Amino acid sequence: MQKILRKFEEYCKTPGIESGKARSYSNAIAYLCDYLGISAIDEKSVSYMKSKENEIKDKTSALYKDLLEFLSSRGQKSYLTKGWIKAALSYLYNFIG
Repeated sequence: MQKILRKFEEYCKTPGIESGKARSYSNAIAYLCDYLGISAIDEKSVSYMKSKENEIKDKTSALYKDLLEFLSSRGQKSYLTKGWIKAALSYLYNFIG
């Protein structure tokens, strides 16, 4: 998975994607994978992550609250509260697809 995340990070450095945020996008996806129990990033896992996107955007959803608690316990809540996970998901589908 680390190899894919490094490639994703490189992809996020390309023109058209907000520069300087590639590492944060890669970390955000890694943390989301940890939460969802995803051990390998492939089309199936990307589709699964994307299916959770609306719940991740909704601050009142049970998934958002549970993910926030999960990340808070690891000192990583800013990846959710500052929108890094949401932004990374928007680029992840293009990266794989």
